[in-house]
Amino acid sequence: MSDARELKNRKNPSTSTNRSATVRPEKAPITPAVKSFVTHYSTWFLLAGCYLAFGAVFPVLLTTESFWNIFVQGTTVVLLSIGMTFVMLTGEIDLSVASVAALSALFGLYCIMELKLPGYIALLLILLLGAVIGAINGLLVTKVRIPSLVATVTTWWMISGIVLFWTQGRSMTGYDDYWTYIGMGTIGPIRVVIIFLVITVAIAVIIAKRTVTGLRIYLVGGNPEAAKNMGISVEKIKTTAFMLSGIFAALAGYTLSSRLGFVSPVFATEWLMPAIAAPVISGVSLRGGRGDLINVVAGAYLVQLIVLIVRIGGLGGWFYQLAQGLLIFIAVIVDTIRRRIMKLE
Repeated sequence: MSDARELKNRKNPSTSTNRSATVRPEKAPITPAVKSFVTHYSTWFLLAGCYLAFGAVFPVLLTTESFWNIFVQGTTVVLLSIGMTFVMLTGEIDLSVASVAALSALFGLYCIMELKLPGYIALLLILLLGAVIGAINGLLVTKVRIPSLVATVTTWWMISGIVLFWTQGRSMTGYDDYWTYIGMGTIGPIRVVIIFLVITVAIAVIIAKRTVTGLRIYLVGGNPEAAKNMGISVEKIKTTAFMLSGIFAALAGYTLSSRLGFVSPVFATEWLMPAIAAPVISGVSLRGGRGDLINVVAGAYLVQLIVLIVRIGGLGGWFYQLAQGLLIFIAVIVDTIRRRIMKLE
C-alpha cells in the first residue's frame, strides 16, 4: 500500500506539497513614490492622527462646529508661520511678527477712525506698513550686520512699546463693515476668512515655488556662497524675505482684528512662539534652504490644535506658557534629529 501511495505522489507531486505547505502571496513592497509622499507630507498625517486621538478624549472636537472653529482660529497662526517661513528659508529668523500684526491692526483702526478711510484702503496701507517694517529688519540684518535674532527682538520691543503707548493699555474698537467682512462674513455656510486663507496660502506657495524670487530664497538659504557666485544679491533676497514676513504679519493682524472686532495692548502676542514652532515642526530648517509651505499649514494647525486642547482641558495660563515652551523645545529637537538623519543618508 505504501508503494501505491508513493507512486500516486510521483504522478501528482503537487498533492503532497500542498498538504505540507501553504503558499502565501508575498506582500507588495511600498513603492518609493508612496514612501516619498508619506515622508514628505508626514506633518499632515500627524495632524490627522492627533486630531482623531484628541477627539477620542474630547468628543466635542469631532463635531462639525468645532472643526470649522479650529479652521477659523488657526488663520492667525498660519499667516504668521508663512511669513516666518520665508525668513527661515534664508537662514534667518523674525521675532517681530506678532508685534507687526498688532501695530498693523491698530494702524488700520487709525486709518478708519481718524483718517475716515474705508476698510479696504486701510488694508492696503497696513500691507505697506508691514513691508516697510520688514525692509527695516532686512536692512538691519544685511547692511548693519546685526544678527537677525537681535535685530528683530529690538524691533519687536520697540513696536510693542508703540502699541502699548497708543492704546494706553486698553482695548480699542471702531472698525467698519469693509474691514470686518473678511473675519465675520459668510458665503453660504462657509466663512469668508476660510476662503481668504486658502487664496492667500495659494499665493504664498506660488511665490515660493513658481517665481524667481522664491527659488532664490531657497538657494540663498541652502548655499549663499553658490548664490553669490551665480550673481544673486544675497542681501536683496534676504531683505525681500523680511518684507514678505512683514506683509504676512500684517495680514495676520488684519484677519484677527477683522474676526474679533477690536485691538488690545497684548494683541497677537500669544502667537509668536507657535509661529516659530509650526515651520520647524513641519520640516523647515532653522539653517535655511529647506521647507515646504504646504506642510507649514499643517504644522500651524497642529500647534493650534495643541493650544486648543490645553484650553479645553481647563489648564491655567501658566500651563499654556509651558506648552509654548515645550513646542519650541520639541521643534528644535526635531530639526536637529532631521539634520543628522539627512547627513547619514
